[in-house]
Amino acid sequence: MMRLMILLLSIPFIMQGQTSIKCTTSEINKKYFAEHPEAKKEREWLNKKSRLAELNKTSVATSITIPIVFHINDATNPQKVTLAQVQSAVDILNEDFNGLNPEFNSLRPEFQSIASNVEINFCLASIDLDGNATTGVTYHYNNYNGREPNGNGGAVKSVSVWPCDKYLNVWIVNEVEDDGDLYRSGWTFYPSTSLADQGLDGIIYNHRYLGYDEGSSDVSGPSSWQAEMARVLTHEVGHYLNLMHTFENYCTAPGDEVTDTPPVYYHGTNNCQQLGSLCTGVTIVNDENYMDYTPCPSMFTDGQKTRVLTALNSSVGYRNNLWSTANLIAVGCQSVTAVQSEMIKDRTLLKIIDILGRETKPATNTPLFYMYNDGTVEKRIVIE
Repeated sequence: MMRLMILLLSIPFIMQGQTSIKCTTSEINKKYFAEHPEAKKEREWLNKKSRLAELNKTSVATSITIPIVFHINDATNPQKVTLAQVQSAVDILNEDFNGLNPEFNSLRPEFQSIASNVEINFCLASIDLDGNATTGVTYHYNNYNGREPNGNGGAVKSVSVWPCDKYLNVWIVNEVEDDGDLYRSGWTFYPSTSLADQGLDGIIYNHRYLGYDEGSSDVSGPSSWQAEMARVLTHEVGHYLNLMHTFENYCTAPGDEVTDTPPVYYHGTNNCQQLGSLCTGVTIVNDENYMDYTPCPSMFTDGQKTRVLTALNSSVGYRNNLWSTANLIAVGCQSVTAVQSEMIKDRTLLKIIDILGRETKPATNTPLFYMYNDGTVEKRIVIE
């Protein structure tokens, strides 16, 4: 009986350990920029530009669409990650970056006035790097982890990488690090032109925390006890868009380089209950912020939005090209316009597929992909 009691008591601890955010973005970036002076200089310039934009409340472009492609890697069954699962992950990103997540309207009163709709949408690319129709998901047989061979993940990234100036690449792997820990969540580089030129720019992510839908995710749905882990991709995309952890530098200036996020004594300390130690002069921390490690991720701040949009309006890492009109048309993420009417008039429908990639017939109340002979793909939902 005593042995059984010990086992039962240990289970919650193990499960909790498996579902805590373990993002090593800060460490990998510090190492890279320390070893590459020119990249460090570019980053310092972008940080300065972001601080000035927040200080001056500079108005920058909004209503941005970012094309995204997922490269699924597994030694025996990469198809375990389904298109439905990937689409669910994209839907979560679109909720979080547009203030549409359910928790957004019930945040702590102290932060409601600075909770931000970042106004960024994410679109699964429907045209690949060769101009062919795609679902925005590629599958590859290999067992590379997210770090090998030299810490930058070059092995798995070189298997399949689409131009980093045109797509946000997300590499889905079984093991994010090379330490045998299967439950680390993910990591990414901050904007860097040299990393984009090398094909290393993008996000490494654990399939276990990808979306809610049918597939490999351990997170079964929004009501799951570990559902907050499905929002870790929002955290990693935040890094990709130049946000740091809210606990960066802990109580020491400049913290995370954003003025409206209070300094945080230690990551995860407050755990959504404001129970941890506080930095001097801080009475409450923004524990609901996506860039913390707490299990209640719900918001970005106005200052973080300014920092993100500053990065997206700069040429650092080609972030400004991602959402250019020309690029969105090239990757199939631009709505059809009159300018394209002649091309559309002469095209031929090749086939219709569902979100699982299966060929199907037209249907109502169901998202479907219409693939044409000119390489374009339309996402349609006919509602009755």
